[in-house]
Amino acid sequence: MAKLGSEKNPVIVRVQTQKRLEEVAKICHDHGLRFIVGLEPLKPEDISDLERALNAPDPLVAEAKPGRNDPCPCASGKKYKKCCGAEE
Repeated sequence: MAKLGSEKNPVIVRVQTQKRLEEVAKICHDHGLRFIVGLEPLKPEDISDLERALNAPDPLVAEAKPGRNDPCPCASGKKYKKCCGAEE
């Protein structure tokens, strides 16, 4: 899936006033985001895509598992395969 705010996956927001539309457009331009803004005075404002694009979560990084012959992380002094690795 394309990154949020790119040409293939633009940020889609809905605002109620022209002033708010200009504010949102400026924020998107300042951050280099592609966007589609709908001016709909009778519907509630929805800027959730913009908030997600500006506050993207950090990617999860898996913790490195020790190799069989590495020292055990429990600090027993044994090899992992003879200590905590034997439980698996």
